[in-house]
Amino acid sequence: MTRKHDDRNNGDNGKNEKWIEDPWDGPDAWRNSEFETQPLDLRPDSRTVLIALAVVMTVLLSVGATGMWYLRQVNPPDSVTSGKPIATNFTVNLGDSLISVSKRLEQEGFIVNASVFRWYADRKGGIDLQPGYFALIKHEHIGNIMKKLSKSPSITFTKVTFPEGFAIKQIAQRIIAKFL
Repeated sequence: MTRKHDDRNNGDNGKNEKWIEDPWDGPDAWRNSEFETQPLDLRPDSRTVLIALAVVMTVLLSVGATGMWYLRQVNPPDSVTSGKPIATNFTVNLGDSLISVSKRLEQEGFIVNASVFRWYADRKGGIDLQPGYFALIKHEHIGNIMKKLSKSPSITFTKVTFPEGFAIKQIAQRIIAKFL
């Protein structure tokens, strides 16, 4: 850029200098020059970067939300109860399938979602259901319920026989002898 020589000696000590653009200076002249080449600007546009960032954040939030939902289905938050959890009887009938058992488990409040239970059971190798009575805790982790249902019902319950005519004291002694 050049200065106009007339304004330089006005006595204002260069305070009001006026500049005149030269036609051969500046970015437009450089791009049109046959002697100088400008490197190509390969940086992405800021809009492209923002869109890519938005897509990545959306995917991460979706995966995180799905993971949280899945964890709440497998291990419900109300599974942590104050005090000792109470076991409730659940019956597996002869001829029951994983579908029918999972639906009943959901209806009776042992699990949150029957479909998630079936998917989890398939991923862990399935369940060999045997008819019988099982002591299950409501809203317990699906893995614990699967383990209990995979065991033989004779392992989950202890048989105690009370002969006819036993008094309450004799019944109590028999129960204590079986469990201790």
